Amino acid sequence: MGAGFMARTRRGGRTPSWLGPTVLLALAGFFIGVVIWGGLNPADIRVVYFDAGRADSFTIGQVTAFPDQDVYVVGLEDGRLRAIDARVADTDCVAEWLPDDDRGRAYNPRGAPGVFQDPCSGATWSMLANAIQGADEPLRTPHIDYRPGPDGRATHAYVERINP
Repeated sequence: MGAGFMARTRRGGRTPSWLGPTVLLALAGFFIGVVIWGGLNPADIRVVYFDAGRADSFTIGQVTAFPDQDVYVVGLEDGRLRAIDARVADTDCVAEWLPDDDRGRAYNPRGAPGVFQDPCSGATWSMLANAIQGADEPLRTPHIDYRPGPDGRATHAYVERINP
């Protein structure tokens, strides 16, 4: 097992000593190319936050619409808020909140009525954005950042929007 040792393959032949360094250089070249390609073609991702209002102004089990943002905010039973991005990736349509629709009773907190429905496909989701019918994935739930509002005193809910 000296410096000239060459590994044996299964069939008893020897692996050429140049193979390891060649594979290493090829892989390094490939990954350097990937990094350069990524630097020349950056992903078009824009993240903005919009002020949804005072965090304490939302009611438990109530869905508040922000149609200019294609977002809904729901007050959860534990006092938290959940933002729901109504843009449906599969159809490029915007889901609508149907507050009196009974299809959501079995899925919504406290058995409340209401579903989000994609007008293009007819798929439905609960008020918590969970898929009910016609969809395999939940609606996206953007991050909510809690910070002082414009007055500097009251805590506001700022909803993250990705590629608005």
